[in-house]
Amino acid sequence: MKVLKERDAFLADYEVLQHLNGLKEKYNWTFSPLEDKDSKNRRKRFTGAGVDLEVITRDITQCLDKQAAGEIPDVSAVKEIMTFLNQYELVKVEKLQILNSLPRTMVHLYALVEECDQRFSEEECEAILAKINDVVPKPEEEQEEEEEAEE
Repeated sequence: MKVLKERDAFLADYEVLQHLNGLKEKYNWTFSPLEDKDSKNRRKRFTGAGVDLEVITRDITQCLDKQAAGEIPDVSAVKEIMTFLNQYELVKVEKLQILNSLPRTMVHLYALVEECDQRFSEEECEAILAKINDVVPKPEEEQEEEEEAEE
């Protein structure tokens, strides 16, 4: 196998999740008994794409739903975060990492951005974190857990 174009483009976890959800809809796959009950389309499931593809799609979507990609409500949120990040001198990969992990603390942001403390002021870092929290607020359960841990 020959690689024609190395790193032609990057994909965010959110984009991968949306594509896999599209496959799920296209082939009428249900991954849980609850979805099977709620399915308005009682068509026979199409397995022409292969059972392996269905299993892989199910496993990856379950994994991505548990990560930050599952927290992002829609495409406009992704656009808003990326537009905001474009005003900073970040490399594409750093922007992608921020979008994929949605850091909520300064420590997490410092781990994602190389030499963050030297390249950006504390106010700029806090602005990035504030924007992420505004666009994609934490679920209430996680906020309550954090508050209990702080006490």
